[in-house]
Amino acid sequence: MSLDFILEWSATLLSLIFLVGIIQRKVWAWPAGTLSSALSVVLFYRIGLYAETGLYVFYVAMGFYGWSQWRKNTSQATVALVDLSVKTQLLALLGIPLALILGYGLNALPGVSFAYFDSFTTVFGLWATWQETRRIRTAFHYWIPLNIASMVLYGMKGLPVYAGLMGIYSILSVVGFIRWRK
Repeated sequence: MSLDFILEWSATLLSLIFLVGIIQRKVWAWPAGTLSSALSVVLFYRIGLYAETGLYVFYVAMGFYGWSQWRKNTSQATVALVDLSVKTQLLALLGIPLALILGYGLNALPGVSFAYFDSFTTVFGLWATWQETRRIRTAFHYWIPLNIASMVLYGMKGLPVYAGLMGIYSILSVVGFIRWRK
C-alpha cells in the first residue's frame, strides 16, 4: 500500500466528516477538516499540484480560523449564518485575473500539472473558504462548481479517490446550499 493511497483515503474520510458537520453548522467539523487539509498538503506536493498544495496550506490555516470563529459566534448547537451584499459578492470577479496570473507563474515551475485549471480552483476555493469561515450563507454557491471542477482536475491527475470525493462533495454542496438558505 503506497503512502499516496493512505494519504488520499485518510484525507477523504476526514473531509466527508468535515462537510457533513459544516452542512449541519456544527463547530466540531473544523478539526476534522483541518487534519484532512494537512494530509492533502503532503499528497498534492508529492504529485506536483502546487497550487492545490498552497490552497490546502491555506485550508489548514483557515481551519483553525474557522474553528475559532464558529466557537465564539455560537451559544447554541448550531451557528447562525450571515449574509453578504451583492456588491461585496462581485469582488469574486477579481479572482479571474488573479487566477490567470497565478497560472502563468505556476506554468514556469518544473513538474507542475494543469497550471491554469489548478489556479482557478485555488483562487475561488480561497473565496469560498473565507465565506465558510465567516458563516456567510452564499459559500455553497461557490462550492458547487468548484467541487465539480476539482473532480475533473483530480480525475485528470489520476486521483480517483479524490475525484470521487469531489463528486460526493458536489452532491453534498447542493444539500448545503439548500440547508443554508433556510
